[in-house]
Amino acid sequence: MTATVRSGSSAIRGLLTREIDLGSFPGAVWAVGTADGIADEGAVGHAVSVPLRLKTTLDTIYDCASITKPLVTGMLVLQAVAEGRISLDGAFHGYTYRELLTHTTGLRAWLPLYAFGDYLEAAIERGPEIPRGSDVIYSDLNFVLLWYALREIYGDFAEAARSRIFAPLGLRDAYLRPPASLKPRIAATEWGQRWEAKMCAERKIACDRSREGLIWGETHDGNSHYAGGTAGNAGLFATAREVFRLAQAWLRAELLPPALIAEATRNHTSTLSDARGLGWQKPTGSAATQMLSPDAYGHTGFTGTSVWVDGGRIYVLLTNRVHPCAAPVAMQRIRGEFHSLAGGLLGRLHGEAL
Repeated sequence: MTATVRSGSSAIRGLLTREIDLGSFPGAVWAVGTADGIADEGAVGHAVSVPLRLKTTLDTIYDCASITKPLVTGMLVLQAVAEGRISLDGAFHGYTYRELLTHTTGLRAWLPLYAFGDYLEAAIERGPEIPRGSDVIYSDLNFVLLWYALREIYGDFAEAARSRIFAPLGLRDAYLRPPASLKPRIAATEWGQRWEAKMCAERKIACDRSREGLIWGETHDGNSHYAGGTAGNAGLFATAREVFRLAQAWLRAELLPPALIAEATRNHTSTLSDARGLGWQKPTGSAATQMLSPDAYGHTGFTGTSVWVDGGRIYVLLTNRVHPCAAPVAMQRIRGEFHSLAGGLLGRLHGEAL
């Protein structure tokens, strides 16, 4: 059965429109459904609000930020495992792939690697914060190391993503380093690299690299930007439909063996402070996930993006909440309300199908 696409739940549209009116983000696109396909989708607000206004549509491409981790980098690592090129417990620069994927290396959460020159050297020498395996620290540095590993395995990272993920799934609106011609369709992010400049100042890290003006059509994340568009931790640009398709491939076991998908989506850190699969987050009872089952898996992105898979259901919400400034926003609450409404909608649609 192929799911019938509806033109946008009024309840979801109402939630997101209210949040736009409150200033949580200028615009949003959502897509929800099952392994059969998208059952409901919609777009509200603006993809760009300053210095001009461009409306959000279903074709708007978002800077997906950290959902790049499981959908691209994690997938490529697990494909290398499936092909016998590496093993989960094999090491890369002293850390196992399992540790890197579960964020149990002990590396600190963030460093402006572009401030130190050599990314790999800076991550290894300046990254350690707590003993390996002692707890979870969600860290971009883990996926920067995986990016280096994948370049050794597959060569060009962006080409590997295109040929091994995007092309096999028939994706037409998923990119690393989107071409300039697509800029009118891309949702803008922050005005200047102010958030990261603030983090550098708080850490007393001197950095003379900073972007001015509107960040639009290039990755918001500084480490990925200065690495040429991606450093494995961020860099995916895609529509909500394409993010849905990437998640759908996990449910359908299209790019990985089912046993490896089961291994990737289980909780590997049940005795630690955070719940992690291989590249994926697991529900922790937060405002965003308390309505999801323990078997769910997903990920969020700093720019205001998220994707969750739960019991055969897929929830995708893309916003540009950092546009034009990266102010604190109650995204976890908003995601939770979205998941509750989307879950209720899919439940009703499933009942109708019966």
